[in-house]
Amino acid sequence: MKKSEFVDALAQATGQTKSGVEAVLDALPDAVMKGLKNGDAVTVPGIAKIDAKRRAARTVRNPATGATMQSPATTVAAIKPVKAFKDAVAKLKR
Repeated sequence: MKKSEFVDALAQATGQTKSGVEAVLDALPDAVMKGLKNGDAVTVPGIAKIDAKRRAARTVRNPATGATMQSPATTVAAIKPVKAFKDAVAKLKR
């Protein structure tokens, strides 16, 4: 589903205007990043919990050459679907 199709579906389901729905979708990434920068986990109700996890520095190996090197510590996104969403996806038939 493309963004325009998603906007259309949300506008129809909520009775809001397409421009209003699109404005909310455009503001969503900034709102999530603001929450993560404050050290909070952000829950998108009914879909997923988003958190920033710290990954420690570690030794890694280049599979092509076999050489080992040090990978620096990084912060990565951790997205965990909520149980109701996981259960609904598991029931999908493709």
